[in-house]
Amino acid sequence: MCVLSSLLCALVASPPEACKALRGFYDAIGAKDKSPSFTDRSSTCCAFLDVRCTQPDGSPSPPLGQKEGWKAGATLTKIKFRGGTEFGSSGTLPGALLLPLAGTLEYLDLGKEGDRSFSGTLPAELTQLTALQKLSLTTGKFSGTIPHQLGRLPALEKLTLLSKSLSGTVPGELCHRSDGSLRKLVLDDNVKLSGTLPPECFLLPTLEEISAKKTRISGTLPSKITAPLRLLILEEVSLSGSVPEELCKGEKLEELVLRRANRVSGTLPTECLSHDTITKIDLKRTKVGGTIPSLDKAVPKLKTLDLSNSDVSGTLPASVDMFSGLEYLAVDRTKLYGIVPESLGDIRGLKKGTCTLQTESRDVNFWCPLPSNAPYCTETSSGETIGCSVMSPPPPPPPAPSFASDTAVVVLLICAIAIPAAAWLLYTLCKRVAITSTVVVPKMTELDSAAVEHIPEGEARPTHYN
Repeated sequence: MCVLSSLLCALVASPPEACKALRGFYDAIGAKDKSPSFTDRSSTCCAFLDVRCTQPDGSPSPPLGQKEGWKAGATLTKIKFRGGTEFGSSGTLPGALLLPLAGTLEYLDLGKEGDRSFSGTLPAELTQLTALQKLSLTTGKFSGTIPHQLGRLPALEKLTLLSKSLSGTVPGELCHRSDGSLRKLVLDDNVKLSGTLPPECFLLPTLEEISAKKTRISGTLPSKITAPLRLLILEEVSLSGSVPEELCKGEKLEELVLRRANRVSGTLPTECLSHDTITKIDLKRTKVGGTIPSLDKAVPKLKTLDLSNSDVSGTLPASVDMFSGLEYLAVDRTKLYGIVPESLGDIRGLKKGTCTLQTESRDVNFWCPLPSNAPYCTETSSGETIGCSVMSPPPPPPPAPSFASDTAVVVLLICAIAIPAAAWLLYTLCKRVAITSTVVVPKMTELDSAAVEHIPEGEARPTHYN
């Protein structure tokens, strides 16, 4: 016999009995579904607005509100606490009541922010829902840490935890299962979430999306990324390092957003700019430098290119029209300069979209004349024409020192040191020789002098001295 506090009956019972068990669950959390069927005890609960069931043969669900058409053995596969559920009061999620659904529940959405929604910590029982494929919450009333046991769920594909109160770090266990099926990891708005992103996540062969914007995530971007990422969104985080080249070598990348990650540096990933699948690149307020490359093929899927407030330099290439699908272009407050190519006016999407080269008319980055076919790009938001000046191309940078010139410098330095030293040594040597070669003649004695005086002329004089 089924018990109201248990949903086990929902796995094997006919719709009326399953509804009886489900109604007990709603009673336990003080909620009711807004569907008229909720008050009709004879109606199937599979018609509730926030509940989905699956027929035993896997056939599609009957339309919402339909009382007939359900076969015995229909199972509850989805519970989505959204607009169709009215909570009587806020409270903790009774995780124990979910255990009977461990083998069938595929999708659990714990609701969005509201005056009346679940609160407390994520119940440990969630880690026992072995059939769970999607777990989502967008309410800021959940607190505590992310249970590392969630990484054990073999069928989990999408984990979305958008809360302002979750704390701690991102458990590495979430990405430990190389045989798992995790494809999406979204941790946005967890302003108390810190630490680093587990490097295992960037190596997971199934992971396609990582988003952790507006968190306190820090550390460095990994240099090795083999996960087949479609989306990498790390906006307003404290990560540092440069954009890995491997990120743009994959075949699936669609969005690269490092907006306001002002510690990220390195050079603009040129391979990303020419990627066939890329739709969005946002490096606003980063320290990423480099230049915008010339393109030899069209990149029609790129819709957004925001490089504003970055260290990107050089000029806008004449092939800028190869970004034929652009609808948002922002390169203001960069180090770009030079001629604004006429081909910019050939990008149709910018006419009704956003094109910002400079934010104020007094800024002078580009050269006159400005192209006349793209006024939406050459005007500020106030309608003034952006600043420009008649300038010649800057002189080429001095050539790099050659080996010969380096050798000459070394020789000059050696000479500057050696010549004075040699002169000093020569002077010292000459002085010493001069001293040692001086003849000292001793005085003759009085006897010798007298003897010399009596020597007759023509005879040899003595040469002996004392």
